[in-house]
Amino acid sequence: MTRYTRHARSQMALRRISEAEVEEVLRRYHTHYKDRQDNDIYVGHPGGRRVKVVVAKHSEPPLIITAAD
Repeated sequence: MTRYTRHARSQMALRRISEAEVEEVLRRYHTHYKDRQDNDIYVGHPGGRRVKVVVAKHSEPPLIITAAD
């Protein structure tokens, strides 16, 4: 079960990114790298739209920090 921060929910609503799109990026990303704080960043194209998802380091289940397009 993926968890979301308040900030992530806010940014997803603002950018009209659904939970289904976030889940698809986590399952079928094409790019993965780490940010300066060692958080995982995944980039995918759910439905042809580029979406970037930031996941808190060492979180299980994944804690989504933010999502952007």
